[in-house]
Amino acid sequence: MKIAYQFILMIFLLAGISSGLSSCKDDKLSENEWNATYVYIQRNDYLILNNSTFTLKHSPGGIAGNVEITFKLKIQKPADKDITGILQISGNGNIPVSTFSLNTDQPVIKAGETESEDIILSLSDNGKEELAQTHDLLSGEFKIQLVNLQTENANTMISTNSALTSISFSLTKQEFSINNLEIGTPEDSHLMERTSWYVQVDPQAQGNASNVIDGNTYSDIAQDNAGFWITIDFQTPKTITGIVTNHWGDAYCPTQIELFTSDNGIEWKTMGTLDVKGSIQNIKFINSVTTRHLKYQIIKFPVRVDVTEFNVYEVN
Repeated sequence: MKIAYQFILMIFLLAGISSGLSSCKDDKLSENEWNATYVYIQRNDYLILNNSTFTLKHSPGGIAGNVEITFKLKIQKPADKDITGILQISGNGNIPVSTFSLNTDQPVIKAGETESEDIILSLSDNGKEELAQTHDLLSGEFKIQLVNLQTENANTMISTNSALTSISFSLTKQEFSINNLEIGTPEDSHLMERTSWYVQVDPQAQGNASNVIDGNTYSDIAQDNAGFWITIDFQTPKTITGIVTNHWGDAYCPTQIELFTSDNGIEWKTMGTLDVKGSIQNIKFINSVTTRHLKYQIIKFPVRVDVTEFNVYEVN
């Protein structure tokens, strides 16, 4: 009887151990698949398409343009303790990774929250200077990657979705161009006060120099079958970002112009030429310039060409 009792007890113990092992195995599997905290990175503007390609222009004023990507470290549910992500920038091409910087490469999701503060990728302090060292076309493709985690939370891991563990982008620095001009209205600028200007005009042109700064679009400086120049002395150096000229109409508009700057009004440095059209011609500088003297030269023109008003944009 005693032997039978011990045999029955052993059966129950073995059954319990087997059940316990099975339960532990199931719990571990369940924890990994259903209870894990997955960590990932995501751009703030992830709903916007075609926002991963950046282009910089290279002119005598330096490198113009910017690279900026704002994103966050995220989890799908709050955690009991802080989670720190380890970020890394990698790339290929002839633009060095050192061109870029992150405001933090170890973002933190604080306990009880589901995302970190903004993480910002931008050009590093020396990035533009590095790129300006060569006049050649440069390009590269890059990734911001979440490569590791630091946390005391159990069952916390990097997302298994590769699309959520890296952010790809590309950058092209255009070949150096002497041209600092393009069509458009400059940003963060205002029209300069003109009362202190000293304006001179090509002696072959018709009309008084004051006609282009009198606020009257019915007075002008004009010339038949030839272009002409206008120079402006601002009296003191000004940081300028573009110009806007007015003309009688499309039939009297220049079709190509050139701009120059000078410190003394004698030696002139070109900012490039630009094809233009229309009775109001807004021209912005790729890089702002600081100068006392500005020269406007009409290169291509119709049978009769004119300028009725001449304004300059100054940085705010």
